[in-house]
Amino acid sequence: MSDIPDLDVFQCNLDGINLIEASAGTGKTWNICGLYLRLLLERGLDVQQILVVTFTNAATAELRERIRTRIVETRDYLASGIAPDGDPFVPTLVTGLVARLNIAEDDMVRRLDLALRTFDEASIFTIHGFCQRALGDNPFAAGLPMAMELIQDDSDLLMESVPPCRRN
Repeated sequence: MSDIPDLDVFQCNLDGINLIEASAGTGKTWNICGLYLRLLLERGLDVQQILVVTFTNAATAELRERIRTRIVETRDYLASGIAPDGDPFVPTLVTGLVARLNIAEDDMVRRLDLALRTFDEASIFTIHGFCQRALGDNPFAAGLPMAMELIQDDSDLLMESVPPCRRN
């Protein structure tokens, strides 16, 4: 039995750094989407101010799509009052924000519309993609040349720098 409490995505602290680590199929993506929506709505952050990093290109693509879908579902719920089928997340989130923080629904709609208009600028990356972006944005601070080329296969460079072994 673990001493680590289950994450309550609707009540957990949004300050600092949060690490979500769990086995496949345990709800990581669902929770990350929830935290993302809370940051947009509670903190009023723009999509450019939120960083999400994961391991694979497939996970990054899924997170990007699921976060965008969750933004659309929440905005549509605020406009129509009709919740998405089968998932209590959106009504629970909206009800909690109105009750706990007294955030006006019109303000939430404006924040979500802005998030959708600027979603192409969202920082949702693989670890490698984030590092490449950070180095490309800050080459002087990293001590790198202004232009870099990322290579997919370094075997030719390896063969140039390490002579082949000879067998006796």
